[in-house]
Amino acid sequence: MKTATRQVTTGQDLVVSLLTVARRLRARLPEGRIDPAMMFVLRHVQVGGPLRVSALAEAVGLDISTASRHVRQLEAGGLLDRTGDPHDRRAFQVRLTRRGRAALDQAMRARAGVVDRATADWPEEDRAALTTLMTRLAESLDRLAAEPETR
Repeated sequence: MKTATRQVTTGQDLVVSLLTVARRLRARLPEGRIDPAMMFVLRHVQVGGPLRVSALAEAVGLDISTASRHVRQLEAGGLLDRTGDPHDRRAFQVRLTRRGRAALDQAMRARAGVVDRATADWPEEDRAALTTLMTRLAESLDRLAAEPETR
């Protein structure tokens, strides 16, 4: 009896691996942690400095209503605050609060700690290669997102 062989593309294998890593990483973190989407928003505000919500939405690849909802939640939690836009008195920018910086730093350390423990027995070259390849994948996805969609 011949068994069916399962053929999965590299892209499918990688997507499953990425989803599995995200799920297992989330499961190993303590309760009360920052949601990954919120962490992503905080990180972009940290790196970009005070940002208008529209610029933040563009930077993280969200529509403005979703970015606004994240900003409101983070403001309510004391992690972001609003400041006037020096270029337009009608607009505002968001920036990290001291509490936001501390929460982001704690969340990054917690996640990095889990990854460090998981890869502790890996050769340094493998850890470096993983970082290089994941960064390259992220950059390639960013370039792809910037291209007009073709079907």
